[in-house]
Amino acid sequence: MKITKQRLKEIIKEELEDVPYYVGPDIEDFPEPEEEEDPMASRLGTREEQLLSRILSRAVVDRYDSLEDLAADLDIEMTDDMVRFIGSLKANPMYGSS
Repeated sequence: MKITKQRLKEIIKEELEDVPYYVGPDIEDFPEPEEEEDPMASRLGTREEQLLSRILSRAVVDRYDSLEDLAADLDIEMTDDMVRFIGSLKANPMYGSS
C-alpha cells in the first residue's frame, strides 16, 4: 500500500489531535527557587561584586594553615558563622583551589 505525503500529513494530524495537549506544568507553575539567605550579600553589592569578594577572601584564607592562625593574625575571635563561611569558600572550587 502506497501512502501519499498528503495522506501521511493527514494521518499525523489526526493522531496528534487525539494526544492530550497537557505534557507538564507551564513555566508559570514552577515555584521560584529560594535563594540562600546570606546576611553579607546586601553589604557586598552586586552579584559580580559578591563573587569578586569571595574570590579575594578565598585567596586570603588559603594563605593560612589553620583557622586559628587566621584568627590570631587578624586578632579576631572566630564565630560559628565565620567558620561556616570559610568552610563554604574552601568547598567551592569556583572561588579558587586549595
